Amino acid sequence: MTTTPVEDVVLGSALATLWQRHRQTNLDRISLLEAAAANVLRAMVDDDAVAEGASAAHKLAGSLGTFGFDAGSRAALEAESLLREPVIDGRLLAEAVTALRASVEEVGDTPGPVPAPAGPVPDPASSDDVVPSSGFAARLVSSDPDLVSRLTVEAAAIGIAVVATTEMPFADSLRPGGPEIVVLDATGTGSPTFSKMAESVAELSRKTLVVVLTDKEEFEDRVELAKAGAGGVLPRSQAARQTVSFLAEALARRHPAPSTVLVLNTDAGVLETLRDTLAGPVCRVEIRDDPTEFWEALEELGADLVVVGYQGSQLSGPELCRMIRAHPRWCRLPIIVVGTRDPAQLDEAMSAGADDYLDKNLSPRDLGVRLHNSLEQGQLARARCDTDPLTGTQNRTAAERSLDRLFRLSARHGDPFALALVTVDQLDQIRETEGNAMGDVVLRHLAARLLGGFRGEDVVGRWTHDGFVIGAYRATGEQASERITAVLEAFTAEELPATSGKVARCTFSAGVASTPTDGSSLASLERLGETALRRAQAGQNRVVSAGERPAAGAPNLVDVVLVEDDDSVADVIEHALGLRQYEFVRFSDGAEAARALGEGEVKGRIVLLDIGLPSLDGFGVLKMLRIHGVLDDTRVIMLTARSSEAEMLRALGLGATEHIAKPFSVPLLLGRLDQTLSRSMS
Repeated sequence: MTTTPVEDVVLGSALATLWQRHRQTNLDRISLLEAAAANVLRAMVDDDAVAEGASAAHKLAGSLGTFGFDAGSRAALEAESLLREPVIDGRLLAEAVTALRASVEEVGDTPGPVPAPAGPVPDPASSDDVVPSSGFAARLVSSDPDLVSRLTVEAAAIGIAVVATTEMPFADSLRPGGPEIVVLDATGTGSPTFSKMAESVAELSRKTLVVVLTDKEEFEDRVELAKAGAGGVLPRSQAARQTVSFLAEALARRHPAPSTVLVLNTDAGVLETLRDTLAGPVCRVEIRDDPTEFWEALEELGADLVVVGYQGSQLSGPELCRMIRAHPRWCRLPIIVVGTRDPAQLDEAMSAGADDYLDKNLSPRDLGVRLHNSLEQGQLARARCDTDPLTGTQNRTAAERSLDRLFRLSARHGDPFALALVTVDQLDQIRETEGNAMGDVVLRHLAARLLGGFRGEDVVGRWTHDGFVIGAYRATGEQASERITAVLEAFTAEELPATSGKVARCTFSAGVASTPTDGSSLASLERLGETALRRAQAGQNRVVSAGERPAAGAPNLVDVVLVEDDDSVADVIEHALGLRQYEFVRFSDGAEAARALGEGEVKGRIVLLDIGLPSLDGFGVLKMLRIHGVLDDTRVIMLTARSSEAEMLRALGLGATEHIAKPFSVPLLLGRLDQTLSRSMS
């Protein structure tokens, strides 16, 4: 089967995008070769450096040819050959490396992929500044394209849409439904004078939150900006993530999250003040007269603030404080004790762990202000303590507490409970090729999708460096799997923004376990979820339930097992496999691949095997596969930039089916795979 015209177009576009992703990695390899050539010319030959240079040249030969840089691939092969000679000709090596650099940097003179032009910065003059339904909007006033790019990417990752402009807006132009925040770049090129900046802040702050980015740290300037109404004065040079985190926290204060206040043993006057000052659309006040009912409500509803009277017929305020402070799940809960103006009562309450002690005879206004401030500060402190700063989900400690609470609640009422573990596929590869910032963007986007895909009573928490945990209350395993699958489909279809282009397809794998079908304890659900996750990761981009059984006789079977340590080559192959909807799994380490295939952890109809691998080279992997009998029903196609007859014969002698030399044509590779798979299934 040959590629169709549509596939040719898609492949061409994908190669251009993938090249932008891996361009810097290949340029770094060329720089390493240039350093090696310079040392050879200076007669400063180091065996380790020469070996490292030969390895880099080998990877370049395969990678550049795959992307269409044929001249660069040939130059890399020549450089590798020279570096493997007993006596290296420095002049010829320098010429080869120079040609290699020119072939990559002069893109227009080669058949290689042409970078796609960067998208235009949104023009606010043609924008309605409408806040997206999924988040908030900010107007950034700056003439610095780098600052605009970095803030736009970071903000988009947490649902804040940035509209950039170089013109200072007028307050009258801020229409209803417009930006929640205006961010002013005070020190970029073309910025207004400080006095005009302060005037703009004073005008704009009457309608919206204004944040100023400045490199000036003078105290007087900060005073003037604060007097003008600036809601934030931030260092312009700080990381974009820190700036966006401040914006997100400021927005959270303007739009408080729903909260619950739990009350016990307070008199009628205090209750009336609570209802008048706190109760509303975003705050629920729950009143209980009995300590047992109070504790049941705390277990079921949770709370953001506890208000308890000092006196109680069954339990005093200080006694309840001690109970809460001794509980591992509620020990950080803010507690206010309300009593008389008695120093002894105040001392006892504070010694028992109360956060504040209020006189019940305070005026309703003063009492309301104190209660409201305690609730707001308690929410903010708990959010900082329990929230993962990168993703906005619960951190692991908070997630463990929440999972325990939901699981106990489900068990008490006889309801089902589902636990899921979710891991981003190949996050380490994304961080390596696109940088840590892009890996963070992927995690934030997935976190936002998961939070949007589950209810407020469910748990979504950061569990590992590359994944999350989900606790779905009153949900069966099937229901949880359906929700996660819906998130997976949306996440896979999403193109994530990056400063160097776009990541076309990010996926995740998930394992789901539930009560009472799969396990009866939280620990057993976690263990079963991990097992299901490993099975999902074998094929990637899948959601697997603990009770789900693979087809008889074909456990963990995929169409293609790719063993390739060069990320740039692997990306091209993976995209081609995805285009044909082949199921595949990739290994970048030879020893790991040999173990997984030899032990039956994963089984493939075809193994695409590189020769130059870490830990164990391709020949060693072949030997292990033959010893374990894997080659009896698995075909192995060798991939390597080395194409000598001796190596080809050696690979065939060890059991390989055929050999494809790098650089290779993607349509040729797909054609070989089609033929080989059709033979293996006949």
